[in-house]
Order: sequence, then structure tokens, then C-alpha cells
Amino acid sequence: MIKYFLAALMIAFSLAGCGGGGSSPPVTLVSITVKPANTSIVPNTTVQFSAMGIFSDNTAQDLTTSVTWSSSNSGIATISNTQGAKGLATAVAAGTTTITATSGNISGSTTFTPAALASITLAPANPTSIVGTTQQFKATGVLSNNVTQDLTSLVAWSSSDPGIATISATGTTTAIAPGSTTISATFTGISGSTTLTSATVTAIAVTPANPTIAAGLTQQFTATGTLSNSTTRDVTSLVTWSSSNAGIATISAGGIASAISIGTTTISATFAGVSGTTTLTVQGPLSITVTPASPSAVVGSTLQFTATGTFADGSMRDLTTLVSWNSSSTGIATISNASGSRGLATAIATGSTTITATLGVPGTTTLTVKTLQSIAVTPANPTMGIGSTLQFKATGTFSDSSVQDITTSVTWSSANTGIASISNTSGSKGLATASAFGSTTIKATFGSISGSTPLTVIQTNRAYVANNGNNTLSVIDTSTNTVVATIPVGAGPQGVAVNPAASRVYVTNNFNSTLSVIDTTSNTVLTNVPVGAGPRGVAVNPSANRAYVSNGNSSTLSVIDTASNTIVTTVSVGAGPHGVALNSAANRVYVANNGNGTLSVIDATSNTVIATVPVNSGPQGVAANPAANRVYVANNGSGTISVIDTASNTVVATIAVGAGPQGVAVNPAANRAYVTNGNSNTLSVINTTSNTVVTTIAVGAGPQGVAVNPAANLVYVANGGSNTLSVIDTISNTLVNTVSIGAGPKGVAVIP
Repeated sequence: MIKYFLAALMIAFSLAGCGGGGSSPPVTLVSITVKPANTSIVPNTTVQFSAMGIFSDNTAQDLTTSVTWSSSNSGIATISNTQGAKGLATAVAAGTTTITATSGNISGSTTFTPAALASITLAPANPTSIVGTTQQFKATGVLSNNVTQDLTSLVAWSSSDPGIATISATGTTTAIAPGSTTISATFTGISGSTTLTSATVTAIAVTPANPTIAAGLTQQFTATGTLSNSTTRDVTSLVTWSSSNAGIATISAGGIASAISIGTTTISATFAGVSGTTTLTVQGPLSITVTPASPSAVVGSTLQFTATGTFADGSMRDLTTLVSWNSSSTGIATISNASGSRGLATAIATGSTTITATLGVPGTTTLTVKTLQSIAVTPANPTMGIGSTLQFKATGTFSDSSVQDITTSVTWSSANTGIASISNTSGSKGLATASAFGSTTIKATFGSISGSTPLTVIQTNRAYVANNGNNTLSVIDTSTNTVVATIPVGAGPQGVAVNPAASRVYVTNNFNSTLSVIDTTSNTVLTNVPVGAGPRGVAVNPSANRAYVSNGNSSTLSVIDTASNTIVTTVSVGAGPHGVALNSAANRVYVANNGNGTLSVIDATSNTVIATVPVNSGPQGVAANPAANRVYVANNGSGTISVIDTASNTVVATIAVGAGPQGVAVNPAANRAYVTNGNSNTLSVINTTSNTVVTTIAVGAGPQGVAVNPAANLVYVANGGSNTLSVIDTISNTLVNTVSIGAGPKGVAVIP
């Protein structure tokens, strides 16, 4: 590693000299630090030195194997430059020498002082070992300059009486028989010694004595040995532990007892034929609670029960794995006492059984086994975007008319996993993931019973803007606020409506009196439906397969079957109709008649006008809030919004907004309405509870259409005069983005 570093450094120097390097100066070695500093050892022993290089960029690197090492006095100490032993110094004689590490013209050094060995001390001093055990000794040399050095691996070890204890070359003794022996360590004629006493264990005391613990708890025991030399020693780790009744309590090699069942057992600690004992008493709970309480289960399913004990001290503990489980009627349900599945009941047949958990005292609950009759999968008929996930829920209806969430018990499947897959993995059961446009059926199955719902994967995060000036529809990815497609449509496009579930967008073409039907998955026009003269607004009712188009030059409303893309009827409305809004729950369609200042109210079931509500001059945009029984009409000629009570079809408020209001959109959840003011280049934000303008936001020139994405807290405004789409944050009521689109944009619609 160091060789390659230095080689790279030399290349850098070379490039710098040839003018081939960059503007940064080359990194150079500044200094070398040698460690250990000013050390001292006994002659005939070694010490490893290291060299740390400090560079001009303040980095440090180990140079031990790349520097050249030297000793100023080889009669005192030598140092190796042999690969594999570089920097290893050998003390030759007492004295002082300088150890130097050199790289190029940079050196670092330290003083090295070998000193004569004055004495050796051994540790531990005068210890006692139990016969049959081992003891590690350490030899420390004291030099003539009072420096100490670990000599454990260098000294010659000996025992004066190997019959009492032997010692290995590394200083480990083994006690053989009772008695005393002298342990010695010798190096270069200098020795140190200590006395080792070997003793036998004559008695063992186990503590705590005769303890009582609750079932499910543990108890640490200690073994104390009395030795033949009248001393005591903790022998917990040396003894062999045992329990006379492992059904009551077990004990580990470290002396930890685990209480399993009620009763008493004798705990023994044994070493070299000597034993000590004590009695352990395990107490049961005062009561046991079995949960879940009074549960129900489906035939063929399993249910885990838990037993919780309450003890005399008020504490509560999980006893599930300690109790004995029983079912009063194994024909209805069985329950396991096997390790790993204790308390797991299996439902066999319809009926009831008593589940009992016993540990001294019993605890019970009643398990009712019922038959599954049907499964409902929710949400019903949902839509989702590619890459998104959706959690489904399975609700079972049973033979006793009860209902229960069985999401985690059923087996989930998707009829077309290429469209969407669904998980059967624990922790995510019922979670669908969409991967392609299209439809699939999501099914939940338990035994022979299943339930299902259609799932449609649709285009999401899209805004669609009709560009009146260049006969196109801009498709904007609302997650990035970029135009991802431009679709040619008919002449003079104005209104836009979306049906996300059917992957359709509808665009009114004012100049050639058609409605373009667009596939959102391919961004292509599927067909152009002829409608009345000068179509302007459009609204869609997906559940009824209907689209409604206001024809401004023929004063009619075209009702279109979206399944066949044909006109099923034409309804006469007021003069110059513009905006169209829908309340599908009430089967009502609302049309703003620009030419005569009215709002037509149409029964969507009979396709007849059931009311005509006078509003203000030049009404254009219209929006409905079904939850509040309100419709909002933008009156272009008077700069106002008419608020209509749909129950009585009367104007209940008139709100002054900006000049030339065009479009209006509602966010019912936030109690807000948004109005584009075409002549003042602003967006009015209305509190629909108080019917007051709470703020006015500057947008682009000549704003026309407006759409709300409540989930994202965003509003989109099509600016006809500046060919842009304004994106507004409804939390802060600020403009957060402006997207360039086609010429003369008018209508806008959003798929969240």
C-alpha cells in the first residue's frame, strides 16, 4: 500500500515538472514521527518501532515498512530493514542510541535506552489455587532505570514442587495436590518468585438459601467453596449445577435457575465430589387471565391464546408457555401444549368450548367457533396509480350474523398480476401494488368462501389543459410540473373533464362542434363525438356512463353515453350556455347560461330542466358542493359569485370578487372556493362557510379555467393570456410554480 502511495507521489512530482499536472500543488512528505518515544527495554529483548508520515495536506500515513531504519550505535541496539521485520529493534547492551526513520530527505528519530534488568516481580502474589484448576501468572521486569517491562513470554518458568503444581512455558499453573510450591521466573540470571498454595474444596455453600420465587422468574445462585486451608472462594463458575426436578425449575451452567412449574426442587452445586444444596420453592399465581376474552374463530383457522398470571406481590407475568392448556370440547377446538405452539387453538367445528390455562389455579375463556358465510373486500371498485400501493380489507360475515376483520386470515390473489399484485406476506397481507394500466380482480379466499372487487390501475398525477389557440391538449405531470405530452384535438378546445377510472379525458372543441375522447394511458384521441354548435363546458358522471356538454351557440346540453360515445338526448337550456357542473348523488346537472344570466337545473334521470335560477350578468363557470347543498356561479359581467342553495334553487349570497371572473372550483373538505378573475389576473380564495374572500393571489395573464387537487393541497389555473399554468399551494395561498403550456389555455382538469 505504501509502495503504491510513494509511487503515485513520484508520478505527481514528475507531472508537475513537465507542466502536465493540474493547478493543485503536489502532496509532499513534511515530517516523520517515530514511536514509541524514548523507550527502554532489557538487553536481548526486542521492541517494534513505527514511523508515521505527516504530509503537506495535513494527512497522516503509516510509513513503517517504506522508510529506512537506522541505529546511531549498533553496539547498544540494532534495528531491522528486512521486509516483514522492518523497524524491529533488538537491545544489545545497556546504553543509549538514536533510532532514525528516513524517507528521501525527511527523517524522524527517538532515543532508545536499553537498561539492565534489576529484578522480576510475579503476579498474583502468593495466590491460592483449587486442586484441578489453573492460574495465569505474569512476570514484570524492573530495569535499572526503574522502567518496567512485561517479560511473561520471555522468562523461564518453574515450580519447586511439580507434585503440588506444574507451570507451563507461558506461565499457567495447574494445581495437582494440596500443599505449597514456589513459582519462579528467570531471565538473564535474574529471578523472581512467589508462593502458590494448592488446596482442595472441603465444603460448598449455595446461596441464597431456600429462596421462593414466582413461576416464570429466574434466580441467580452463588456457590462458595471452603478450602482445605480454611479460606473461602467463589466457585460458582467451577461447580456443576443441577436441579432435582427439572419440571419445577431448570438451572444453567452459570447458576441461573428458571422457574417452570409450582413445587419445590433441590438445587445442587458439585465440584470434585463435594456438593452443596439448597431448596428452591416455585409459587404459582393467585389468578390467571386468558386472552383474548370470549373470542370467536372460523372453522379451519387458528387462534393464539395468552395466559397472564397475577401474583401475591401484585405483579403480572406472561405464563403462556408455562401453563397447561385444555379445551373442554376437542371436537369444537383443540389447543396445543407443544413447545413453540403452546396456547395455539385450532377451530374444528361450529360450537363453543371452554379454553383453560392451569398453573396451580385455572383461568378460562369461551371460544366460539363459527362458519364463514361470506367475505366483503374493501375498498370496493378502487382505482390506483402505477407504482402506488393500496391496502385491502377482508370482512367476514359469519353463521351467527357477526362480522369480523379477517384480512390476515384470508388468502389474497389478483386475477392479473401484470396489472397489480397483492401480498400474502405477514405484516403486509392484502397490500396491492400497481404495475401497469388496466383492470384486475382482487380476491380474498378462506376455505371455499371468497369475496372480490375490481381494481383499476389508472393514470395519476396528471393535469390536462385545453389550449384554445393551437388546438391541443397539454398533459402535465403534476409530480414534476412538466409537460409530458401534447395531444392534437379539435378546433378551439375549451372545456376539459376527466374520468380517471375509465382512463378518459373529454375536451370540447368550440370551433368544429365536437367532443374529443382521449385515452389517458396512450394520450391518443379515440374518437370525436359531434355535439351541438359551439360547445364550451363539459362534465362527466362515471357511475352513470354520462358526459354533459354545453353548446354555446345552440343553447343546448348534449347528453352523451360514454360507453358508446353517442348522444342519447339533447336538452334545451338558457342562452349561450358555458360552464357545466354535476351533483351525481342528487342526479342534478347545472348549466351557466351566459346569454341570459341564468342557471339551468336539470334532472339527470329524466334529462329535463326542473328549474331556472336567475343569477347575475354573464355567468360562465359553475361548481357544485353536494355536501353543503351549494352551487357557485362565476358572473363574468358583474365581477361576482352567486351562491345557490340546491335544496330551494335560490341565490342565498352574492360575493364580490375580481374583474371578469371566469372559472370556479370548490374544495369541500377545506371550505374553500377558487375563482379566476380574467380581467384582473388574479385568483380569489373564498371561505365557503362565511362566503367571504379571504385572499387574492396574483397569477398569469387572463386566467380562465381552475381545478383543485385537495389531496395535494394544490390549485391549478390556466392563464389564457400568458400561455401558462399557475400552481398554487392552498395551505400558504402562494404561487409555487408556473408551467409553460400551449397557446391560449382555457379549461383545466386534474387527476390526483
